[in-house]
Amino acid sequence: MKNSQIVLWGYHHKNAPVELRDLVVLSHDQILVFIEQGMRANIGIREIAIISTCNRTEFYSVTTEPTKLKSWIIEQYENRLGINPAEGWPDPELLFNDEAISHLMGVAGGLESMMLGENQILSQVKSSHNLILSTGYKFPLLNRLFQEAIRAGKAIRTHTELSAGAVSISLAAVELASKIYSNIDKNAILLVGAGETNKLVANHFQEKGASNFIIANRSVENRERLAAQFGGRSVSLDELDQALTEADIVVTATSAKHYLIEKQQLKAILKQRRRGALLLVDISSPRNIDPQVSDLPDVFLYHMDHLQEVVRENLDRRRAQIPAAEQIIGKIKGEYQDWLKTLEVVPTISQLSKYFHMVRDQELGKYVNRTAEQEYAQLQELSNSIVKKLLHYPIVNLREMANGEQLDQSKINAIWEIFNMKKLDD
Repeated sequence: MKNSQIVLWGYHHKNAPVELRDLVVLSHDQILVFIEQGMRANIGIREIAIISTCNRTEFYSVTTEPTKLKSWIIEQYENRLGINPAEGWPDPELLFNDEAISHLMGVAGGLESMMLGENQILSQVKSSHNLILSTGYKFPLLNRLFQEAIRAGKAIRTHTELSAGAVSISLAAVELASKIYSNIDKNAILLVGAGETNKLVANHFQEKGASNFIIANRSVENRERLAAQFGGRSVSLDELDQALTEADIVVTATSAKHYLIEKQQLKAILKQRRRGALLLVDISSPRNIDPQVSDLPDVFLYHMDHLQEVVRENLDRRRAQIPAAEQIIGKIKGEYQDWLKTLEVVPTISQLSKYFHMVRDQELGKYVNRTAEQEYAQLQELSNSIVKKLLHYPIVNLREMANGEQLDQSKINAIWEIFNMKKLDD
């Protein structure tokens, strides 16, 4: 890694609006092109990896010329996608070495996510790692860095509660249902509304094993699309009463300005039901369910305020886990940095040894034709012993300094300059 730096260049939800993030997002194939072009460009890029999701697009690179890297990325966006991130956009995140390493581990651990502790980003970091492995290039520093970041992400989820408890309304609704019904896979779930919110709700229910969905919505196209996606049945709002007799769990999420389920209506429906308790979760604004239905027997009604309180409490608990997560990152980052220092020491020791032996060979060469064979052999043995003793303390101390975190790039560079080792291979 001598003279190279690990550099992060990127946009994410903390430094760019969604419109910009949408513009810079890269597909799988585009990422492969960027990596290929980066390795061919004569601008000091030795390794490159890219994470690109709806909330972040980040370039991680090992480069000898960071300023050229920034210009190259902007040039690639302009030439290949017809956009210029330099024109009127906020500055991208630009981090070097220690900060870049910490950032990637924080990303994998869920610390940098819009939703603190979310789990999906870890699989996205894994996908980015698999992508660079598939290119055929040897990226030793980034390969190891991504491995350690994934290890940090797993450790955070295993040893802390950073990802515990719902911190979205849709997931909170599903977790609430899971507490009331032990076998979600056997329950009939009625989703009133076929927008993005209920799509998320359906996703979460499906992850819990649910498969029996009824989708009620005014728009035929929207409800049939959502029903098809989750293997459910589509009904109109005119069929809502019948659907309520079949459902165990009801989640409403529409933009209707009036109640879709009223007390007297539900009272009549309950007489036709043979399914035990009915859970109603109203996450609409304004509300879709008459709050008075909670007076009816075997009916449990929860609305947005209940769920927001659950989310708020869970988020507070997650925030309390940040120090523990950062401690895990600090430990794994330290191990990675120790490994990096070892990489710096090995070529330095090798080159230092090469220098000492070169001087020895040059001086011995003066006596090859001036001494008897036996005397020359003794000179060889003596000079080998001297070189070995001269190298002993530099080698031992370099390794100890690296392991003891006392070795930095400036000390490595000083050794190379003092012994003029850069010219050995010229």
